[in-house]
Amino acid sequence: MIRFRIILTTILIGLLLGCTQNAFIESAKKDTDAALIFEARKKMDQSNWAEAIDLINRMSPDGQANRNTKTTLASAYAGKCGLNLIRLADQISSSAGQNFFSLLLSALRGATVDSVSACVLAESTIQSISSDSANRTPDENVMLAFVGFAKIGAVLATYADTNGDGVADPSFDSCDTAKLPDAMLREIGTGVTIAVGSLAASGGSIGSGLANSVTTACANLAAIDPTYDFCTVTTTAGFSIDQVRALGGLVQSSDNPGIGTCAGNLQSCVCP
Repeated sequence: MIRFRIILTTILIGLLLGCTQNAFIESAKKDTDAALIFEARKKMDQSNWAEAIDLINRMSPDGQANRNTKTTLASAYAGKCGLNLIRLADQISSSAGQNFFSLLLSALRGATVDSVSACVLAESTIQSISSDSANRTPDENVMLAFVGFAKIGAVLATYADTNGDGVADPSFDSCDTAKLPDAMLREIGTGVTIAVGSLAASGGSIGSGLANSVTTACANLAAIDPTYDFCTVTTTAGFSIDQVRALGGLVQSSDNPGIGTCAGNLQSCVCP
């Protein structure tokens, strides 16, 4: 775990401080790309995520297209979502016996609809570097995986934990679209599948065991009915109705990774 914390710290330094030397040189010129990204990183150091995002969005099209700029912008969106990468890694590493979705809900307690939107933007910003994990760096893939975890947690904290105590409300029902909209189930689905693929490409291990609890459950559902198999779907629009039903059942299950009260065979938990 100590080694992985060093890796995560290195990732954060690389994502947040890339190109700092040029920014120091040109920081007196307030409207240059170098000055704007420098100021944005200062705002991020102060957790002023919205101001940092605004500064980056004022950069030139070429500046915004820069790979380092994209990772910095993704980090700002992730911060706005509520992701603290090292803290989440610590929580995952000490999560023995806790269901995966419950852990993520607790880690993102207090999240809002705006938090979810910020995580979606963080995810799409990293993917704009490349939609193929093989063409992203290990650091970018680790970041994307944790953004996916944070997105799942933000969705569940927003919709399943209305009193903000870090656990699912007794009345929560993931099969009730009034309590958890179909669109949010789809975000949970891509949060899982993109994170799992990104972790595998990065070579990292933390979180992989818990994430695999979802893919194992997916495989079990697929064995019951192949139409439930959502494990390779990486776009929200790509999930079929049956796959969304399966995702709802997975959330509602009392078994890992779920947060609900449905016990027994996963098939019985699939949404009607």
